[in-house]
Amino acid sequence: MKEGFAEVAGTRLWYWDTDGAGPALILCHPASQGCLVWEKQRDVLAEAGYRVIGYSRRGHQPSETGPTDNPGTTIDDLAQLMQCLDVERAHLLGAAAGGITALGFACRFPERTTSLILAGTIFSPDEDDWRAMHARLDVASIKGAASTAFLELGPAYRASNPEGTAGFATLSDEAVGGKGGFSQPTGAKVNWAAIEALNMPVLLMTGEADLYSPPPMQELVAGHLKNPALVTMPSIGHAPYWEAPDLFNEAVMGFLGDLDAE
Repeated sequence: MKEGFAEVAGTRLWYWDTDGAGPALILCHPASQGCLVWEKQRDVLAEAGYRVIGYSRRGHQPSETGPTDNPGTTIDDLAQLMQCLDVERAHLLGAAAGGITALGFACRFPERTTSLILAGTIFSPDEDDWRAMHARLDVASIKGAASTAFLELGPAYRASNPEGTAGFATLSDEAVGGKGGFSQPTGAKVNWAAIEALNMPVLLMTGEADLYSPPPMQELVAGHLKNPALVTMPSIGHAPYWEAPDLFNEAVMGFLGDLDAE
């Protein structure tokens, strides 16, 4: 595995790359984490034959923040990272805020996006019906008083797996200090029209206990996609890749395997 810093628009992003001749699969992390959170996916997906790439966005360790008066965009940073690593086209797997980056990238660069896997993503389309649903979830009312682990891990997981809960919290503290990381604009206009124009296969994944992006939100977005698949995990919260890695990896590889067989 290769790892190091990639130069992008006035700053440096940390990445790792399993390399190999397989199709590229880029993992886009949530706002509360960095690229180390993919420890339960990296080797499994690489052994399945993919060139797996993880990176940390600006302000998420070990990446640098760069100039605060010119933060760039998450999409441009991803495009430049792909250029640095000589990746012309890739499957994109985004969790939570990482899914917003992946979706925006696909809308702006559909020719460079083989497929989309969006896990626990709130999507953030510029649409009133989405905003109304998001407001009804009212996560903002407790966000300042609750821990990252409370907000992102389901209650069943927190109750049954104290070590995993502590590990998730530690990775978050190391990546962003528990403060949500560095804020960057996405760099693409995403609305229903842009989503409806996407032709690549899209897998939407969520947990029944996801405070940020429960199944009805996934269903709302799926109704605007041409080729969606939906996976809902019982008792799982906002971080299915961490809470149920075996089920998560199985769903991802099944989706990608079906594409490879076509």
